[in-house]
Amino acid sequence: MNSRDFWRRRRASRASRTGGFCRTLQFRVSSCNNPEGGLSRARMLGRQGHARRRGRPMRKSLPHRLLAPGLLALATSACANVPADAGFSGISEVVSSRTGAAPVWPRTDAGRAEAMAAADEILAGRVGMDEAVALAFLSSPRLQAELEELGIARAELVSALLPPNPFVEVTRPARGNLLELEVSASLLDFLFWPQRARAGRAGMEAAQARATASLAEAAAEVRIAFIDHVAARQALDLYRQAEAAGQAAQLAAEALFDAGNIAQVDYDRQRQFAAQMIAERMKAEAEIGPTREHLVAVLGLTAEQAEKLQLAPRLPSPGEAPLDSERLVRAAMSDSLQLAAAEADLKQLAASRGVRNVGALLGDLEFGASFERDGSWSDESYTLGFSLPVDLGIAGRQRVASEFRQAMQTLQQTRLDSLADVRSAAQRAESARALALFHRDVSLPVSAEVFDGVVRDFNAMQIGMFELLQARRERVDAGRDYLDAVAAYWRSHADLERHVRVSEFEAADMAETGHIHPPEENDPAGMEPGHQQHEGHGH
Repeated sequence: MNSRDFWRRRRASRASRTGGFCRTLQFRVSSCNNPEGGLSRARMLGRQGHARRRGRPMRKSLPHRLLAPGLLALATSACANVPADAGFSGISEVVSSRTGAAPVWPRTDAGRAEAMAAADEILAGRVGMDEAVALAFLSSPRLQAELEELGIARAELVSALLPPNPFVEVTRPARGNLLELEVSASLLDFLFWPQRARAGRAGMEAAQARATASLAEAAAEVRIAFIDHVAARQALDLYRQAEAAGQAAQLAAEALFDAGNIAQVDYDRQRQFAAQMIAERMKAEAEIGPTREHLVAVLGLTAEQAEKLQLAPRLPSPGEAPLDSERLVRAAMSDSLQLAAAEADLKQLAASRGVRNVGALLGDLEFGASFERDGSWSDESYTLGFSLPVDLGIAGRQRVASEFRQAMQTLQQTRLDSLADVRSAAQRAESARALALFHRDVSLPVSAEVFDGVVRDFNAMQIGMFELLQARRERVDAGRDYLDAVAAYWRSHADLERHVRVSEFEAADMAETGHIHPPEENDPAGMEPGHQQHEGHGH
């Protein structure tokens, strides 16, 4: 019954009574399956029975004795044990050990100002991957919104630890001295008070586990966004240099063609190569804006902060030693944050399962007491009412059982997904690491030697323009292949960070800097125009 129906019935009940002063005090606590706390029909019928028993003398007891000071003191003591930060300090320690950056949860103006100052300090320098994660923890509105789930869970826990909220009804007619006080409460909430408290604590633990996993996921997303943007910038640098070399080579080829030293087809091939490098540069430029905007959004930066953002120019080179994949997978599965969150959700459902099953059967099980005073307390009566579902609560209990089985299956699937994700990410990381080192140590040096040999043969008129252009193109492709392998390694590395701290399973420290292509003297884009012209004069 909603509040409108309740007051309509109360007015009808008053109209049937004789004149006098009437006032009602009602204490009501909602049952577990009816949080709105509507009045049951059974309780209204109990009140009608009370009206027929008004003539019974009342014992000398006052309504305020219905209050339970001892229970209130016990509840207050229990609430004092609820941490004010909803357990965020423990979450921060776990996330910091996993990601290398400590999250913050500012809830006051002073805390937000301190977080902003820390973000500005990071933006004052060059931002690498770890600094980007710390910056997101300080600035991201999305992360702060997700952390507020901790505050919501804490509030629900406090409500579960406290006794049910009383509902007081005071009724007084326009004439007479009759005073009526009515008190009613959900008996289920009182009987299952300890169970409600346990369910509230389980909900708090589930919220903490979800927040921890969410922060680890956010750190991985920040790293991937950082990798995508820095890799796009490196690709643009590569093709800008290749374009400059192509333009210079085209000018030299034009001079050679005008002098009659090369054929038209060779000149056209040089022009085609220059046009291809322009197209590659344009495609690389098209990736800069979207990847930067995505990174800024993930970091949660304002427009003013985004202008200050200066990123590291290159991705670090992968480590020389391989990952200890087997030990990494075992550790990830034994200490997975995603698994911990799924297990906490299952425990939360298990803690509330019994209360919800009883509530599905009895519905509104409410106890009420009514007192009247006409100069002195003269009458009291008590009522007990409950709503009996026509299906005997079968639907409600089936829902509880299905939700519990659903959580169990979700946990099992999360375990399988986590295992597959960790194994596949470790395999991708190791493959990309080996490929990046192969390109760095083999492909790039060999392509440099081939290019130098082709230039010498071209100057000696032993080969034509086609072979020179092909060697130059292969030189550019080798640089791009190395860059792609490095970026793929760090993306897989970030995926692993969702589950475990990867640095603990690396046999050697990572290099802090790396090159996507060889030094400038061997760079496919590093050929000076004058050198190309010198080749032509040698014909």
